[in-house]
Amino acid sequence: MELLAFIGSAMLFTVFALTVLFILVAVSSRLAMLTLLVIPILAVIILPGTSVAFLSYRHFLFADGLVPVNNFHILLVIWSTLMGIIISTEFLTWYLKTGKRKRSGEQKATQSPEIKKILNAGVLRLRAVLAKRN
Repeated sequence: MELLAFIGSAMLFTVFALTVLFILVAVSSRLAMLTLLVIPILAVIILPGTSVAFLSYRHFLFADGLVPVNNFHILLVIWSTLMGIIISTEFLTWYLKTGKRKRSGEQKATQSPEIKKILNAGVLRLRAVLAKRN
């Protein structure tokens, strides 16, 4: 019976994690964070007895029976892992956006009118050469 409970818990937590990751990739990170928090809270509000029984189910004990590992502990590990993934993607997205703005602003500031004239003349020559080939 314990093996079936462990497999059922693992399947439920896997579906939960994959749902949040799918929302993160397909929709948005904010909706993924909201889903990560709302689904367990709604489960406890809608089915309090079943949810509490599920979250308090003890799988095994550490340290000679001093530290129990319940489904709630597994849920906390999944929460912290997924929140870390979501926050890191938000940070990387922000960093890449601000980095592009800074680089484009620096490039525009460093180009002098003389360089623009030289580049435009080069582009015109290249167009003329390509037009002669056709």
